Amino acid sequence: MTEYYVYEQPLNEKVRSFLRLEKLFQEYSFHLQHDSHWNNRIAIDSILQLLAYTTRTDIKLEVLKELERQHSRLERLSKRPQIDQSQLASLLNNIQKHIANLQGISGQFGQDTKNIELLSAIAQKSSVPGSICDFDLPMLRHWFTLPKEIRHQHIQKWYQPFSHLDHSVQLILDVLRQSAEATDEIAQHGFFQRSLDTNHAIQLLRISIPIDGSYFPETSAGRHRFSIRFMSNEDPALRPEQCKQDIHFKLTMCAI
Repeated sequence: MTEYYVYEQPLNEKVRSFLRLEKLFQEYSFHLQHDSHWNNRIAIDSILQLLAYTTRTDIKLEVLKELERQHSRLERLSKRPQIDQSQLASLLNNIQKHIANLQGISGQFGQDTKNIELLSAIAQKSSVPGSICDFDLPMLRHWFTLPKEIRHQHIQKWYQPFSHLDHSVQLILDVLRQSAEATDEIAQHGFFQRSLDTNHAIQLLRISIPIDGSYFPETSAGRHRFSIRFMSNEDPALRPEQCKQDIHFKLTMCAI
């Protein structure tokens, strides 16, 4: 069975924001599972980036609007006889639960976390070129002397205000990714282009290539069409070049 690498290309700013958040959530979760000082430090950096990102934009409103939009679209499917009504009802209830959880949050995400003195000090020192050393922030060095169980509890508590956002964004992206089936396509001489139906807004492209393929896709998209160039780059010191051979790949055009 062929295994694939998947490259994703968002086609609007909303999905681009959700993918950025998903990456921060995944980064946090991975490093939380490990107890070294290095892992703790990156988990904290993920929290600080979440604080910065959610402060700049009204992400709660964007996520709520998207959950409500997906709920409305999926409700219309209940009239189709070929749909698994039990599975659809479960998904609709799940979306409604996440809407209620987000609506129950007042103010900006992570306001209590933002007031943590240690995190504020790390954020201020992070703007200085180079790594934060012990002499820059003895308070952080002291925190690393605490038992790993205590540090783990602290990090989890600081992240807690983002947990509902984490689950909601993941649900949105899961529904979007599963909204379409992959099709087999061929990029002639490494180039592929397709028009977009403006009446059926595609939100995300998923390009799957075999793991033994020595190439990667570069995607360019506008309102009316998108193109994919498959590039090879065996030496990172050199500029990538477009493949000259035909490339077989799978394409999923996600929309809901």
